[in-house]
Amino acid sequence: MRINSFILTIAVFAFSFKGNGQEDHIVNQAKFLQKSNASFFGMNQLNRVGVLYNSLKINEATSMDNKYAFGAISFQDKNFTIGVDVNSFSLDEIGLSSSLASLNYVYKIQLTNYTYFLPAVTIGLGSSRINVENLIFEDQLNTNTGFISSESIDPMAPIIGGVNYYDLGASFIIHNEFYMIGLSLKHLNKPNISYNKEAPVVKPISIGLQGAYEFNINPYERSLLPRYSYLFTYLNIKKYGESIYFALGEEFQLGSFSVGLTQQGGSVSSFSINNIGITTGLAFENFDFGLHYNFQNQKPGSVFSPSIFEFSIIFDFSIYRRNNRGLNKKLQIDNYY
Repeated sequence: MRINSFILTIAVFAFSFKGNGQEDHIVNQAKFLQKSNASFFGMNQLNRVGVLYNSLKINEATSMDNKYAFGAISFQDKNFTIGVDVNSFSLDEIGLSSSLASLNYVYKIQLTNYTYFLPAVTIGLGSSRINVENLIFEDQLNTNTGFISSESIDPMAPIIGGVNYYDLGASFIIHNEFYMIGLSLKHLNKPNISYNKEAPVVKPISIGLQGAYEFNINPYERSLLPRYSYLFTYLNIKKYGESIYFALGEEFQLGSFSVGLTQQGGSVSSFSINNIGITTGLAFENFDFGLHYNFQNQKPGSVFSPSIFEFSIIFDFSIYRRNNRGLNKKLQIDNYY
């Protein structure tokens, strides 16, 4: 069987795993830490919701849309948080759509006066669909006339269409107001994501290590910077099958305004920096707005990374959020008490 449109599909999924090293295409992980480690849903036991949209420009005619939404509600008296999120992306040219919805349970354990341990378990339900009418099979092509038949008798045609699977994971983080370390395990049940069940394709177990540090860059409250000015640095390293990926982030939080850089890369056949991006944000009362642009990087035979535009909104339900007055640290513990 030879399917012309599948070439593009394979290229997209190759980019998904080789370029980004993640099943979804969220590049600004500093604002959506729960995408790398579900325990972040319980960070500081905040009640929050958020949405994100990004568009990956594969070429002049083709782009892939990615949508993400999450919510977290904490039960402080019971020391646990429930988080839910849904991620979906689509490629209209071939009628490809894929989504993953997850339910996360995070428990809070106090280790010391200022240090907390947050273990979590995750169960997800995923699905993927391809519109077969948008595909061209080999038996539809007439090489003599150049015409394309509207119907195919290829035995794979009725099989290709959709797949459903469930996905299990576990994670933890240890953090205080200054640092964070974490471990995440995904695809523990090795779900089969193949459209043809006679030829299974399983997701290998993913092992991720996360680390972050945040410090005050204006401890003496100089007038050159806002009173609450912090630098947040973040690293996520993930082993996925035989490959290793990493994501870096450096974000300056200057009062209610933030600006930073992101870098992603990995080692598949050789090490490479796949993309570099710039991110900006603005916190206004209970809202946190974010913009991110990932610069296009194409190196034939080694790296392909399309340009990515990303927009996000996060809303915090905390009744004390408006009183922060510019204190918008990412690593906080004040709400635990």
